[in-house]
Amino acid sequence: MTQKYTSLSRATINRRREIGDVPQALQLTGNRIGFYVSELDEWLAGRPRKKGPEVNDNKKLLRCPQTPSELAEARQQDYAELKAKRQGDAV
Repeated sequence: MTQKYTSLSRATINRRREIGDVPQALQLTGNRIGFYVSELDEWLAGRPRKKGPEVNDNKKLLRCPQTPSELAEARQQDYAELKAKRQGDAV
């Protein structure tokens, strides 16, 4: 029920329970837990509606080489960048 109510998988709910990011669960039986709907509503209301900005916004877009010539060119570029970095570190 909680999975449908929150649109989260059981694994995600369990991970968030481990770090204390969901309301306190109630032990209903030996193998069952539950949550108060009012606490879930409060918790859901406090969640961000949109995904926040990426932690590392300066990531460059990467396109995987599609042909052997693109692969060779990408390798050459990686080698040139590595060589330039090593020369910069040596100075």
